[in-house]
Amino acid sequence: LEQKAMVDSYVQETSSRSDLDRTSSKEKTGVFTGGYVIHPLSGERVPVWVGDYVLGSYGTGAVMAVPAHDSRDFEFAKAFDLDIKWVVKPKKGELDKEE
Repeated sequence: LEQKAMVDSYVQETSSRSDLDRTSSKEKTGVFTGGYVIHPLSGERVPVWVGDYVLGSYGTGAVMAVPAHDSRDFEFAKAFDLDIKWVVKPKKGELDKEE
């Protein structure tokens, strides 16, 4: 119940921000829902988060973040110390785990 209250509060707080405001903000915000899903390929437990950089007007359904290969997901994962798994090795000069 504590996580639900935190999620409800976060959604209330961020829902008034425009898509433009949410995508142009450098700061990634979010809250852990307290829930987990099972990764369909690895079978690992993956934490479920709510983040305001994910736009309801872009696509449908849930987003499975790929932090090693999407810059917004990478920034979110770094901000909240989430696991980043590389499945494709970056070329020299591209996004690097140490950045």
